[in-house]
Amino acid sequence: MKHIFIAIVLFLGVCLTAVDIPQKPRQKPLPVEEFLKNFENMPVSKDMGANFASRIYLGTAGNSKHYNSLTLGWGACGVLWSKPVAIIYIRENRYSHAYFEAEPVFTLSWYSKEKQGTLVSIFGGKSGRDTDKEKESGFTPVETPYGGVTYMEAERVVVCRRIMSQPVPKEFVPKELAGWLNKDGHIHTQYTGEVLGVWKRK
Repeated sequence: MKHIFIAIVLFLGVCLTAVDIPQKPRQKPLPVEEFLKNFENMPVSKDMGANFASRIYLGTAGNSKHYNSLTLGWGACGVLWSKPVAIIYIRENRYSHAYFEAEPVFTLSWYSKEKQGTLVSIFGGKSGRDTDKEKESGFTPVETPYGGVTYMEAERVVVCRRIMSQPVPKEFVPKELAGWLNKDGHIHTQYTGEVLGVWKRK
């Protein structure tokens, strides 16, 4: 009886997740072969954390049919259980949140200074609920060797597999940011992902 109950709960969880993700198809990403032509694999270095402090970047989750990207400003990397990991934070009311909850693989990507305006105005300033971000930005989606989607315009791509997600306690937020981040009652979810690969543009 216990096993049946667990199975029902898992089934309902999958159904709810599927309902949460809008089923409007996105622009079809280029195949993995195109990614491999334009990006080269790099060793995962200890100084990867410098990426998170340099400029805003994109987080992308979903699959080749249904995916979405948003801008991220905070993050960290390190070693957890002898594995390289990246840690990011996404507000629970963001459209992308359901994508990060539904799919285990997500990508983080960094772009040139010239493209920062596009990141802010389109990927950060508009919602994927009613915006074709790929069309408006001119960015070209492409699949990675590990699954997940990123963009051909990226300078650097980090592919991760989610190993943990948890709500961020209000007490964790710095006091100087609490009034701004918690003013509408929505909290952040912390995603910890094992780094599967780091790639840079050739």
